[in-house]
Amino acid sequence: MNMSLEEYKPLIDKMQIFERIYDIMRIVDPVEKTVIESEENRFVKSESACFDFWERGQMCQNCISMRAYNEGDIFYKIECKNNQVFMITAVPIMLNERRLVIELIKDASKNMIFGEKISDGEVNTLSMIEFMSQAAVRDSLTGLYNRRYIDERLPVDLRNASLKNEPLSVVFADIDFFKEVNDTYGHPAGDIVLKEFSREVERFVRRDRDWVARFGGEEFFICLPKADLETARKVAERMRAEIEKKEFLIDGNAIKVTCSFGVYGVCGDDGCLTAEGVIRLVDRNLYQAKSLGRNRVE
Repeated sequence: MNMSLEEYKPLIDKMQIFERIYDIMRIVDPVEKTVIESEENRFVKSESACFDFWERGQMCQNCISMRAYNEGDIFYKIECKNNQVFMITAVPIMLNERRLVIELIKDASKNMIFGEKISDGEVNTLSMIEFMSQAAVRDSLTGLYNRRYIDERLPVDLRNASLKNEPLSVVFADIDFFKEVNDTYGHPAGDIVLKEFSREVERFVRRDRDWVARFGGEEFFICLPKADLETARKVAERMRAEIEKKEFLIDGNAIKVTCSFGVYGVCGDDGCLTAEGVIRLVDRNLYQAKSLGRNRVE
């Protein structure tokens, strides 16, 4: 948010009508993770990232502001913090040709089942809220992140790489001739292959930095922040070699598959590439790997 507070004034003036309804009002750039928030009846630029409010030390995995930003619609979410329950409304807006999101946050603890003392049943409810938040960005079959998570996380990682002038690489993986597995052994066997394949891929990424998502069907997307193109190519090659050797033992059948990989490296100072553009470029490399015979890295 490089604009001055004065440039936000027309928007801030309109937000005053919500002062008595919501406990916290914020103007958020969900890509940069920057925030302007209400503080003692005035708005100030925060030096903290927008997710610091939740005291978890990392980006929200189910960021409704990013979803509002991407889809241009209003979204709602229930979130927990220190045994409190908050209701968040994310409203996308355009200001000076810049897309932002207004977050309206209400402490709903007293309006729900929660009192001063948290009982076991209420703790279970808090856990369920957290579980539902996580489930929104997880693929139900493999447990990996889903396509929505790619749409929300990749723009942020690309922005961070650009700001810090650091490399970032992405990998697109596609199981070769997967339809034949389903046709020969049945869809339940195919589902098991997808789940075990997912575990294999996760073995080769850094859990504290990289992330893996199921793009759809038998396609998988891997993001490797701070990894240059050569590093990513080596990671993809190790994945390819291990998957080629592996046997998936299902109902007495030893099923073998191979996988094709497309790899693309982004230079940290290349700030013009969008998430959609990066996906298109790495998909082009995956297509080349498949057209050249499959079971290879391009």
